[in-house]
Formats: sequence, structure tokens, C-alpha cells
Amino acid sequence: MKERKPLQTQGFLLFSGLAAGMRPPVASRCAVVKAVAMLHTGQNIVNGVPVEVVRKSIRRINIRVMPDGCVKVSVPRRWATLREAEAFLREKWEWVAKTRVEAMSRPVLARTPPSEEELERLKATVGELHAQWTAGLGEVGVGWRLRRMKTLWGSCHWRNRVVTYNTDLAKVPRELVEYVVVHELTHLRAHDHGPRFQELMSERLPGWRLLRRRLNKREFAPPAGSPPAEQTQPRTCYQAEFQF
Repeated sequence: MKERKPLQTQGFLLFSGLAAGMRPPVASRCAVVKAVAMLHTGQNIVNGVPVEVVRKSIRRINIRVMPDGCVKVSVPRRWATLREAEAFLREKWEWVAKTRVEAMSRPVLARTPPSEEELERLKATVGELHAQWTAGLGEVGVGWRLRRMKTLWGSCHWRNRVVTYNTDLAKVPRELVEYVVVHELTHLRAHDHGPRFQELMSERLPGWRLLRRRLNKREFAPPAGSPPAEQTQPRTCYQAEFQF
């Protein structure tokens, strides 16, 4: 029999529910084609790219491209459907493909935890910058903490008014640590990375886009006293967000 081809929708190939190369039984072919048109939770293959879909207690659809090229899509349990997640992934597929090439072209580098001395320096730096910027921005009662994080330089829990900073910032120059501090504090006023967030960042830290580029592309030398960057750069992901 003629080999069945994957369903193609507007140039977006999506395999869901069947492994590539498998043919559904004739009797259930229509039902299977209907299922193929949507992402499902778990592992998917999209245009030959592994895509993992998980449901989480979040408010936005998140797309992450991992250093090994795998794509992870997080979908809100209550605020979005899988069909909406698929539409968003299709919309962002050009970005996904470009980011995969960039991520996979970089060597996977060893990651060593900061030393006690480096952590003490980071605590002092973050403490100073966090206090300086919260006072300057009029943000009262904003706590902070350090934690080892796999994929993010920082995160802002705006409801609890707590900012978490990645301990790997100990390997980063002060001006880039300051960028992360301002970035996370800005999320207290703008919860996503939309126009309002970008407007506030431009007001607060002109040139922030260049700092972001340097940080994401590792275009910096480690602080004095740190091991060579080749041994310490963290594995990262690239993230796009969508607000319903």
C-alpha cells in the first residue's frame, strides 16, 4: 500500500499520537487524522523536532528551546487549550527553528557551582543592587534569595514580591547582574515581556537590549578570581511567552 504521509497544515508538520512512519488502521483513519491536528501532552514530533508538552499551573503558554535542540511547551491547566498552544507554536515556529540552530551550534560546556568565595561576593553585589533599585523604583517589601537554577538567570514571584536570582550570576560581571536585577524588578509592574515591560526597561536601563544580548550570548569575561568561562557557563534555554 502507498505509504501514508504526515498531515500538513499551512506548512506546519505535526505528528501527534503516532510514531513517525506508523500507519493507522483504515477503519480509524479519520479519527486519527483528527487527533494528529493537535498537540497532546507528552512527547510530540513537529517538523522532525522533538516537542514535549506539559500542563502546569501557570497563566501563559511558554516555549523553551533547550541546548540540545529539544523544545518544551508549557500550557496553563486552566487558561489555555492544547489547540491554542498548537496555534501559538505554529505562529512562533520560525523563531523556534532559528533559535534551535543558534542553541545547537554552541558547545555544551561544563557547569561547575560557584565557590563559597564567589557566592559571598554575589550576595554582596545582589544585596547592594537589589536595595539600590527597589529604593529608586519605590518598590517596598521586595525580598530576594539565591538559588541554583537550571535555565533562568532570575525569576520574579510578583504576588509574593520575592525575586530569585541564579547562583551562576557569580560568574557574571556586575553590569549584567544589574541588568538581571532590573529585569526581575520590572516584572513587578509588567508580568510578561510585552510592550509595557520593554517600555519600562528602556526608561529604567537604557541599553538593556545590548546587556541582554551579552548575557544570553555569553559575550563577557568572568569576574576576577573566577575559573575560565569555558568551564562555568550554564546551560540555558530561550523563552517566548504569550498572554491570554
